[in-house]
Amino acid sequence: MNMKKIHIITDSACDLPVERLRSYDVEVLPLYVTQGEIIFRDGIDILPETIYRQMAEGVIYKTSQIPYMDYFQCFERHAQAKQPALYLCFSSGLSGTFQTAQLACHDVCECYPDADIRVIDTKAVTGGLGMIVDVVALEAQKGRSMNELITLTQRCTAHIHHIFTVTNLDYVYRGGRLSKTSAVLGNALKIHPFMEVDRDGKLQITDKCRGEKRLLKKFVSYMETHTYDLAHQKIYFVDAVQQPLVDALQAMITKKTGNTNFEQTTLAPVIGTHIGPGSMTVFFFDENPL
Repeated sequence: MNMKKIHIITDSACDLPVERLRSYDVEVLPLYVTQGEIIFRDGIDILPETIYRQMAEGVIYKTSQIPYMDYFQCFERHAQAKQPALYLCFSSGLSGTFQTAQLACHDVCECYPDADIRVIDTKAVTGGLGMIVDVVALEAQKGRSMNELITLTQRCTAHIHHIFTVTNLDYVYRGGRLSKTSAVLGNALKIHPFMEVDRDGKLQITDKCRGEKRLLKKFVSYMETHTYDLAHQKIYFVDAVQQPLVDALQAMITKKTGNTNFEQTTLAPVIGTHIGPGSMTVFFFDENPL
């Protein structure tokens, strides 16, 4: 008997190009973005570029998790079709989406006892989640079993790194990770936070750099320590309207190692609304997960 391939589901916190997601037949559930009382579905009703342009003009956006019924209807559709599915959820350390997805999955599986629907907390977000989806979805296309894909996801989660910075601390202050005084002084002194997503999937400020040159050196130094092959492995860049900083970092890496294996896309609003336009994020594995 031929087993059905596992269908991969993720959410719009996954910053992979749309064409790639389509080629893998990955289903993407949109998170929600709000502006006052207006609600948008991320990537459907509003695009990140629009959000960042308006944020720079003073418009305040917030994000909210995927509703229970969105999950239930998605999982029920797969259960009714007898289609096994694996949902790769963005970090439980940054949102309650994982808990909501788990509840919906449990309820669907009670209604459809033969359903094979799994929910995995990747502890990752934006390009980190994207890199995990990229690896796992490709293996799903090859016909890997559910257990094999879950093990691979866990291995990816254990070895993914996320590093972030921002050029305007006002947005970090609004997100509650910095005092107003620190934001004002930091902007005046051109101090940039160096942030990481820790192993619990939470965003932490771990260092501060004064000036962009020191900041870029910090990024390269961190990557030299934590990558498994900086001269050749793929490095994933995600930015919110900060192309010059990305260009400068890529040029520094290429000059130092010769690596030009870069991929780049736009930051999803789930993080971008908290760290704002002018942010840059970099993602990579510290070990080849395959």
